[in-house]
Amino acid sequence: MQTGDLLDVTPEALVKAIVRRRKALASTLPKELERRTEENDRAYALAKPPKGASEKDEQNPEVEEENETFRRRTVSRLWSVRHAVEDTEEALAFWTQMETGDWGHLLEDARRVEEGGKSSYALRKKSEVDEV
Repeated sequence: MQTGDLLDVTPEALVKAIVRRRKALASTLPKELERRTEENDRAYALAKPPKGASEKDEQNPEVEEENETFRRRTVSRLWSVRHAVEDTEEALAFWTQMETGDWGHLLEDARRVEEGGKSSYALRKKSEVDEV
């Protein structure tokens, strides 16, 4: 896409593209979450000896450390996917609202300036002066 072509993209088309990409991402996350949960369960089982195991049944310290490292890594991966699910849901809700034409707060400053009011920069400068 050329620089000039970007000026031809309407905000509505851009929002539709964002919603489409977010929905595509959202559709992949449940399967990824399931995989990471299974991986974490396996890692936890490796890192924790079964209840009632005697000391002679225990693994050597190197293997135990390796299993614990693997468990910590899988927990981190699992939490990353969980956060991605939450972030995607929030972003999808936001952009879906924008898709309906509810631009609301995004255009408040533009409307205020269009009606002869001060820009957000001018308001911020005025509040800084008032604070001093």
